Amino acid sequence: MNQTLPNHNKPKKESMWLNLGFNLVIPIVFLRKGGDWFGPSLENLLQSPKDGTLVGSVMLLLAISFPIGYGIWDFCRRKKWNFLSILGALSAFLTGGIGLLPGATVSMFAIKEAALPGILGLLTVITLKTKKPLVKLFLYNPDVIQVDLVDQALAERGTTNEFNQLLKKCTWLIALTFILSACLNYFLAIAIVVTEPSIDKLAFNDEVGKMMGWSFPIISLPCMVVSAYAFWLLIKGIRSLAGLSFEDVLTQGQVPKNLAE
Repeated sequence: MNQTLPNHNKPKKESMWLNLGFNLVIPIVFLRKGGDWFGPSLENLLQSPKDGTLVGSVMLLLAISFPIGYGIWDFCRRKKWNFLSILGALSAFLTGGIGLLPGATVSMFAIKEAALPGILGLLTVITLKTKKPLVKLFLYNPDVIQVDLVDQALAERGTTNEFNQLLKKCTWLIALTFILSACLNYFLAIAIVVTEPSIDKLAFNDEVGKMMGWSFPIISLPCMVVSAYAFWLLIKGIRSLAGLSFEDVLTQGQVPKNLAE
């Protein structure tokens, strides 16, 4: 008989469009167009020039509040930490901190842009030999793959060690995407963000928004290609080592007969 996998208390699925909207699109729009749209109103409200530091600082705070707020809202709604939302909120918080910090420079911003993915790349490799390697969060994730089912099939076939070697290979590929992202982030930042925040806050905000817009085709797409290749290798390995098809692995439902009988 076929068995049905437990489906109790499953967390709500996150909306990809909400994630992109609050973590990328809305901050870009606020940083690039917020001064034009809300500058005059803030000028009257704050009694400060619309192209001054105070108005620019408020616009920056408004822009970074969206990814931070979304991360908090998503956690309250799903009762589960969203790693990508945490990264988005942390990046936004650091960007805002640099933009508002007296004496901050564009060089500090470029280093920050490279530091986050660089640190993640190192952690991905360092945690490889721990009980909770980061690769299991990025690829071998129970929200995407039926991990217990795969582990059971691997144990029955005696191919667990071979699968662990495959996970190591995928780990290095994921680490490579972070290192690539760190390098591209740095060079994109120094090429686009050239106005010191202490000199012209609105121009700094606009350049940060412009960089965020360019980061998707220049940084995100190449990293997505490498990540997709790593995921393809993982699925291919599951098929050959565990004897499970793509549909078996991703479908939350019945256990295949060869494991249920």
